[in-house]
Amino acid sequence: MNSNLRQKFFTGAMALLVTVFVIPGFAGAFTQGQCRPDKGFGMKRHHMSPLGIWQNPKMVQELGITDKQVEGLKKADFAHREKCLELKSKLDVLHLELEKLFAAESVDQAKVLEVAQKISDLKGKLFVQRIKSRLAVAKLLTADQVGKLKMFRLHHPAHRGKLDKTRKHGRALSKN
Repeated sequence: MNSNLRQKFFTGAMALLVTVFVIPGFAGAFTQGQCRPDKGFGMKRHHMSPLGIWQNPKMVQELGITDKQVEGLKKADFAHREKCLELKSKLDVLHLELEKLFAAESVDQAKVLEVAQKISDLKGKLFVQRIKSRLAVAKLLTADQVGKLKMFRLHHPAHRGKLDKTRKHGRALSKN
């Protein structure tokens, strides 16, 4: 009886784990961007556009950014964020559509692949937006300010892991 009770408990616990963690993952229930540690009130936003440096008085001071440059950065930052919000909202709609397709009794492969392609296209547009924001910063700041900004990014703890991976990868390539 005792082993039977243990077996029922174990089976129930496994069913719960599969239901909570495995099935939603296959169905795409957790869309990209949810439950991210870098989001939320009071959290540091390491993935924000470099155009947002105007919001950091310490950076403005350290880089010697003028009031005219701050205004340019502000304007470009808001335009960039509006475009990204538009693209991200479309992306969220497509993720929901993909979820619905996977939740159907029979999965329409052609439709799933069509929506997946649309998601891929939108992610590409978001990537281009990030590149445009970096180019806008380079246009608005002087070469000296851009150099200081790059040095800050290289020595900032949030970017050290990326730098280390790049260095290791670079050495691995040069050895071959």
